[in-house]
Amino acid sequence: MTTSSVMFVNEGIFGISDDAQVPMETVRWSNGLAAPMDHGAWVLTGINTGLVNVTAQCFDAAPPIEATDWEEIVEVSVRSIAGDLRINSGYSITPDDLPLLNPQGPGWYRMRVHASGRSINPDGVSDEPVEDYLIAVWPQEPAESVVIRSSKMIDEALLANADATPQEAAHSTPEPHDTAERDRRADVRGRLLRSLQDD
Repeated sequence: MTTSSVMFVNEGIFGISDDAQVPMETVRWSNGLAAPMDHGAWVLTGINTGLVNVTAQCFDAAPPIEATDWEEIVEVSVRSIAGDLRINSGYSITPDDLPLLNPQGPGWYRMRVHASGRSINPDGVSDEPVEDYLIAVWPQEPAESVVIRSSKMIDEALLANADATPQEAAHSTPEPHDTAERDRRADVRGRLLRSLQDD
């Protein structure tokens, strides 16, 4: 099944998660596009705030890789604990027409995240969608994350985490060299964590 929608994002992320508490302390940002957690995952957008095009696909097994028209492709493992894995904005502004991604119920799934346009308006605001995402999910036991098609943004994120120990890399965010940008990201993460804990 394939379903598409336009979705609002804020703070540069959207989620793939159950209707359950988001375990932010377990997030692994290392590839800079798909950030799995103990359960669920975040997808990092180029824009900070605005609209993006999102397409969702569910499969019974791994589909062939379709790299045409996609600038970035990453695969990660994602776990559903409540059996209600869905794409969401993280701010209760979620399209109703995007499907349940795990019709087989709770457990482990493989998620292939395709992205294009993340470099068009980095950290900007976009009233019209300039970024496209395809989220493909199928049942599969957990495995290492894989970058299928890289980009400058992914390369920079991987390089920023190259010297970290596995445990440090699992819980760190690539930090930019610019102090103001580091401070902004720290503030965004803090506000996001507080808003999720308040829910």
